[in-house]
Amino acid sequence: MRAKAGLWLRRALGVGLLLGAWQLASLHFSPLVVPPIPQVAATLVHLFQEPDFWPTVGTTLLRLAAGLAIGIGAGGVLGLIFGLCPKLEDVGTPMIHVLQSVPPVCWVVLALVWFGFNGLPCIFIVATATVPTVVINLSHGVRSVDRELLEMAKLYRFSHWKTLRHVTLPSIRPYFNSALEIVIGGGWKLAVMGEVLTTNSGIGGAITSARLNVQPDAIIAWAFLLVAGCFLTQKLLRLLCCRKGGVVC
Repeated sequence: MRAKAGLWLRRALGVGLLLGAWQLASLHFSPLVVPPIPQVAATLVHLFQEPDFWPTVGTTLLRLAAGLAIGIGAGGVLGLIFGLCPKLEDVGTPMIHVLQSVPPVCWVVLALVWFGFNGLPCIFIVATATVPTVVINLSHGVRSVDRELLEMAKLYRFSHWKTLRHVTLPSIRPYFNSALEIVIGGGWKLAVMGEVLTTNSGIGGAITSARLNVQPDAIIAWAFLLVAGCFLTQKLLRLLCCRKGGVVC
């Protein structure tokens, strides 16, 4: 208990130092450069009171969810296939390395050419960034399944499907949970970046509007909301994983 209290105290100290440095900087620079904390707090309250706040957040959430669903679905299937069939992994590894190595901004530009200025580029960039992480984690997890469990499944004459369901999938759950935590955290940033560059809707559109109107307080307020959204979704994921026996707690 005391160790946990000490951890929270150190975290609170870190936040306090950050806020203190921010407030000191706001005293030495124009509010158009470093807006003071009270101004950002007032802007944050104002954002919640705007009628289009929840539709704006909902638009980004839908794009994020769609991109993650596509990326996790495709990455999950490929990860299992690559883990179970090493020769197919040799064939697919170059593709995964390409997806992992190309900067997200390049995918944004390509998505603009392919899909135009709408929400599809945001979904595309989240999906393309999600696939490699899920594939790599799951394929590694499949290769790490306890060989004794697999031998026992053979001894009891488990079918391939039964072995996959009762041995392989439960064994790779920690790897899947870790991949989810990574892609959800990165997905928020990529979805909003895509909106900033490709559309005028969602949280990214609101940030673009604040930039054009020279409102750094609004940009920082939206940034705080993004941090909160990412934190809450990852916390929810950890609770679900713990409840289902995962290790991401």
